[in-house]
Amino acid sequence: MENDSIPPIVHEDEAPSPRAQIAGLVSDVQQLAQAEWDYAKARLSYSGGVARKAGIYALLAIVTLSATAISLVVGILLIISSYWGPWIATASVVLVFGVATVLFAISARNIARNLTFAEDDRDD
Repeated sequence: MENDSIPPIVHEDEAPSPRAQIAGLVSDVQQLAQAEWDYAKARLSYSGGVARKAGIYALLAIVTLSATAISLVVGILLIISSYWGPWIATASVVLVFGVATVLFAISARNIARNLTFAEDDRDD
């Protein structure tokens, strides 16, 4: 059955046969299913393109953030080394950032431990 076929002429006084009604219903369902499938493909294609662009920009943001953090550490190291010398400056910067890393990791672990999902004990 073609999608663009002309429906049979039905006179007002005669009802379409059950076979014609079922055939029309099946045709309508097929057309609706095809339209939904085409819509889902178009939406997925669009969403994939947007997600890909967002992912690229997120990766670039992470790279530039890393470069900024490295610049900050090097700048602090250069400033401190002019006062205390390179060895003490390096040790103090490594120690401060190492302690900060451990504290942030402990905080993240404690917050992650609080992540629980309440289970429903009721029997439905």
